[in-house]
Amino acid sequence: MKHQGPRNIGLGSIKSYSFPITAISSIIHRITGVLMVVLLPFLIWGFSLSMRCGGDFYYVQDLLIHSPWSIVAWIFISAVSYHVIAGIRHLIMDLGFGEEMCVARASSIAVLVLGVLVTIFWGLWLWVM
Repeated sequence: MKHQGPRNIGLGSIKSYSFPITAISSIIHRITGVLMVVLLPFLIWGFSLSMRCGGDFYYVQDLLIHSPWSIVAWIFISAVSYHVIAGIRHLIMDLGFGEEMCVARASSIAVLVLGVLVTIFWGLWLWVM
């Protein structure tokens, strides 16, 4: 009899593997956590520079609005937003609510949709408003 236990997915076959929506939501949650850690030094640098004097504040403001650094800022605030939304979902599940597969699937979809909407909002806020 063949054992039907957990199996590892090789990196070569990862493209052909069909991940469930709950796994996609969880993987993106982990990726946003890594992005936050990687981009945090840039945020601290910008904050430190902006606190020196008024001229430096306007320099950082100009960087965040009219340069490629605005994309870094957009990625950072979008990652934080998604990470918080998914984190709240995980905390609710840790309390014992929504652990059934149908509810977990629905909450994963809700987190992904909210994440996309928040990302669009931050882009509009940075570049349009």
